[in-house]
Amino acid sequence: MFTNVNFVRTMGIQGLFSELQSTYSLTSDELGIPKSVLDNPSTLIPVSVLNDYYRELELKTGDPDAVLNLVSQLSLERLGSLGRWFLSGHDLASAIRRINFGITCIQSGAILAGEMAGPLAKWTYKNDSIDSDNKVHEGIRVVNFMLRTLKHYLGENYSPDRVCLPGNRRNHAKYQAYFGCEVEWNHDQAEIWLPNKMRLQGNKVPSVEASKLAMSFSDLDRFLNMPDPNDYAKVLYETINYSRHFGLPTLERVSALLGLSEQQLQRRLHNLGLNFSYVVGFVLSGEAVIQITAGISVEQVAKNLGYNNVTSFGRMFKKYRGVTPAQYRRNVITAY
Repeated sequence: MFTNVNFVRTMGIQGLFSELQSTYSLTSDELGIPKSVLDNPSTLIPVSVLNDYYRELELKTGDPDAVLNLVSQLSLERLGSLGRWFLSGHDLASAIRRINFGITCIQSGAILAGEMAGPLAKWTYKNDSIDSDNKVHEGIRVVNFMLRTLKHYLGENYSPDRVCLPGNRRNHAKYQAYFGCEVEWNHDQAEIWLPNKMRLQGNKVPSVEASKLAMSFSDLDRFLNMPDPNDYAKVLYETINYSRHFGLPTLERVSALLGLSEQQLQRRLHNLGLNFSYVVGFVLSGEAVIQITAGISVEQVAKNLGYNNVTSFGRMFKKYRGVTPAQYRRNVITAY
């Protein structure tokens, strides 16, 4: 129904935004991603938006090395509780294994894997939902994350044996200096090579306190909330939920995010016995419940969902939930 619709969480691409203003005097809004999207690290962003972001970033900065310049300032702490789980393994091998399996909680369509090549281990990344002209940017972003993980376990002075990247950049010396090794270009996937024996290296940094590894039920809900590309209803839900960051979701914006014409989307909804306005109300009321339960004021929830006034929001909420937002809040307080 909707083809090749994948998502990435804000936390997974935070390095592309955290130093954007200080490095290039640009904001995420200027590159097509509203600031409100970045306020929650678990926000699901359609990968088509990430593809557009990469193009706009290079175009507006005029810097082909912009991705490296931004992600080189990445802090693994920005991954929050999921990142603490990734990096709390007793050795590098356990961390890599966790990341390889856990990546689907952060980015759908992404494949991380380990390959053995004699005395070497190759940590590889591939994502076919990234457009061909953006694979070099995506490869740089992910290999940087791999490098930060290796340094976390093997020490800040560690350098891999080799890095392989899709596409090409002219300033080869810049990349070799940053990664500390030979960099090969025009590969079909991103790779970082290290001696196989290093996978069993013990953690050389202070271990994470057990209390910091706790994950709330709401965190767990969010991490497990990554749509399967073939789950059309969930893909539609999350695409509409993302579009609310631009105001009330419109047929034009949602169909564009899905790679469809407005007529195509309407026909496909009709075949499911649905119409666009009904689905939007279902999605927004569902998001409202999450925010109200989290203790956000009704006025702020209305604003977050794109409503200009609380009255309109209240009417929508009661239509789909059978009670007013204030009544729902009281029910939550009574229940918990």
